[in-house]
Amino acid sequence: MIRLVLVQCAVGFGIATLAMAGLLLADPGDARSLLLGAAGHWWPAALLWVFLGMTFGAVQIGVATMLLATPDPPPRPRGTPVPVRLAVPAVIRRR
Repeated sequence: MIRLVLVQCAVGFGIATLAMAGLLLADPGDARSLLLGAAGHWWPAALLWVFLGMTFGAVQIGVATMLLATPDPPPRPRGTPVPVRLAVPAVIRRR
């Protein structure tokens, strides 16, 4: 289980790396200069990458966990089928 979590977390950080690269290359609203040149530091971009990695990693872990469960197959019928009689409610009429 720990291996599953670590692998999915690594995949999430890989997706975050691609998202950050796309964000910095597309530069919507001059985001590249804002992230990389904020007060002369690069840490806002690193912080965004860490938070994106945590988000995508959590989503990956959730999806992988949901895919672990497989539905049980329906039981195989055995023997001859028996007809089921359903009770029909009686109609009561008032006088």
